[in-house]
Amino acid sequence: MHVGIDIEQFATDPYGSGIQRVLQYLAREWPGERVQADFVVPRGRGFALLSPVQAADVLSVPFEPRAEGDDLRAAVARALDRQEAPVVMAGDLLALYDAWLLPEVSYLPSVLERFALFSRCMPTAAIGYDALPMTEPANYRFPPGSAAWVSEYFRLLAVADSVVCISEYARDSILGRLRRDPARPICVAHPGGDHIPIRPPGIDAPPVFVRLGTLEARKRPIEILRAFRLARARGVHAELVFVGGASASDSAINDEIATATREPGIRWVQHATDTEVHALVHAAGAMLSVGVEGYGIPVLEAIRLGTPVLFDGIQPAADLMLGGGAFRIDASTPETLADALEEAARPGMLGGMHEGLRPESVPTWATFAQTVADHLVD
Repeated sequence: MHVGIDIEQFATDPYGSGIQRVLQYLAREWPGERVQADFVVPRGRGFALLSPVQAADVLSVPFEPRAEGDDLRAAVARALDRQEAPVVMAGDLLALYDAWLLPEVSYLPSVLERFALFSRCMPTAAIGYDALPMTEPANYRFPPGSAAWVSEYFRLLAVADSVVCISEYARDSILGRLRRDPARPICVAHPGGDHIPIRPPGIDAPPVFVRLGTLEARKRPIEILRAFRLARARGVHAELVFVGGASASDSAINDEIATATREPGIRWVQHATDTEVHALVHAAGAMLSVGVEGYGIPVLEAIRLGTPVLFDGIQPAADLMLGGGAFRIDASTPETLADALEEAARPGMLGGMHEGLRPESVPTWATFAQTVADHLVD
């Protein structure tokens, strides 16, 4: 079997997110024994057919160190240009493949029109991700004129021949909110966390709480900030570090977090490399993961780095690791979250959590990629 995997969306708008971590390791761990794969990307008037090894090189760029001021799109374009790959015209793609996979959320007309065309000629599949506009409307701010293509993406996700979801939450959302026919093939494959080498626990005194990810409202950054302020007012000596990019949908969140960094013990680190992120998480006493996550790869990364995770809300990865490094708390209000931070900051508490870490139990990328490939065959 020969599958084409469309990565035009990545080439057009690359960034270092959980979705693009999935793309990176889908390429790195692709099991080529049963299913041959080309990662297909526009080049000139045609399309370059990258091998999984070549695609992994390109898809890793967002997670690699870059010179200050080096534009990520330009870096990805350079990585694509250095790949020596066959180039074919659009019409040739239909004759090359037995199936077509859309591995990333995309509202690009060219990507969606290609997917719709291929769906009339061969089996099509998609990877289903987390929050939908219907479940988390505050997370979405679509540019004017894009609504029709947003609607088309979700329509195609509902009618694709098969869908591999990153979590049970994503599957249930697609079945319930998009009304995908449950008789159509759909399965769950948990993304991995074994791209992080296992490390022993870091230092937990003074307590440092790290919160990793973009500042979207569904991930409760403002609630975390307010809870931390309450805990500090009660006499808790701790630090809070936000690591990740600004909210793309709510500038008020960005403004409040930026203003808060003028206060003692509060930091916001943006544009960190993988190495810098790992150092910050490893040095923390605990990571906070609160709100709605479609999956939550940072939870797995923290556990591999020897850092326990305090979580609440819809957190599929944390639920998977409950009892193996993830600890559910009550973060329903800033007051109850402040209580949890105060309790975690007590002497010996974080050390006890470290003893419960089971980093070897984190899901693996090889299993994820194998499940995607098997689903195409089945």
